[in-house]
Amino acid sequence: MVDLEPGWSRVLAAPAIPAVFEEGPAGARLLMLELLVSEWTPQLASFRRELRWDARHGQMIRRTLREQLEDGSWPVKAPREPVGAYRQMVLVMLVEKLHTLMRLGGRRSWPEARQAIRALLGFQQPDGRFPLMYHHHAAIGSLMISLGLGRNPAVHKAAHWILERQREDGGWLHPHMAGSGKRSRSCLWTTAEVLAFLGRYPTMRVKEKLQAAGEFLLKHALEANTTSLLPGADAWNFLQTGSRGVQLFQGGTLKVLDGLSLAGFNPAQRTFKKLYEWLLNQQLPGGLLPRVAERDEKGDAVVTVRALDVIRRVEIGRPTHLAGEAPTA
Repeated sequence: MVDLEPGWSRVLAAPAIPAVFEEGPAGARLLMLELLVSEWTPQLASFRRELRWDARHGQMIRRTLREQLEDGSWPVKAPREPVGAYRQMVLVMLVEKLHTLMRLGGRRSWPEARQAIRALLGFQQPDGRFPLMYHHHAAIGSLMISLGLGRNPAVHKAAHWILERQREDGGWLHPHMAGSGKRSRSCLWTTAEVLAFLGRYPTMRVKEKLQAAGEFLLKHALEANTTSLLPGADAWNFLQTGSRGVQLFQGGTLKVLDGLSLAGFNPAQRTFKKLYEWLLNQQLPGGLLPRVAERDEKGDAVVTVRALDVIRRVEIGRPTHLAGEAPTA
């Protein structure tokens, strides 16, 4: 029915796709199926409908939707004054809840998701900006694309707004963050978030801009972390992207490789190769990849699907002279 060990997946030491289908929740299995299938036979389409139904009726999805307000937003425990601060908290909660829905297999076709998307778009300013910081703006853009809004004018405006704020070193740094002077280095993790967004924008013709962002990430990938967003030395090890607060911007090495591969980088570049081989070597014996490298012994199906998306992109686009090259230990 589905090839559970396509050629591009054989760079991994153990079969990862069967592990996702055996152990993953319905949302992860749905994402995995859609990554693998390009032509939908009646049997596969029926299987997809079953997974969509299972995802729609999952316990966390039902609990999240049960808390939603009539205007599409979710309640926040905060005073309504000052209005600006309150609205920002409402926006953050919207992003967190929509990310939860998306991660668990949510679709924009759901009435509740459509309501939430309308509420989210109500925060966008005429110039394309979403409030808060650059990494929030980029995360909202990526979220809308994941929900199927990649060609929506709102995404177009959001992409061009953030692109215009790229710094001379190729990265991004919100002006309100510490150390944001003209001569300071851009923020590594903000840049990773923006690149992951812009790399997915389907009609963006900005190869030079993406190239500069990727080169910035690769230049500083092996240096000490100087950013105030995810400042911990172990930030590279957090492969899971959560739905609350700063967890939205985690993803570590996997998030960086995601953006880099979308921008056209590959193992022919030495630092990319080192990061990529490190990721491959994090696979656990059961087939899944961990939430946090060197800590998680069980593995996580959602992280694994995200990693397989990157691996597929890298291996299918791998330069001929590197094709079939096995990762080093």
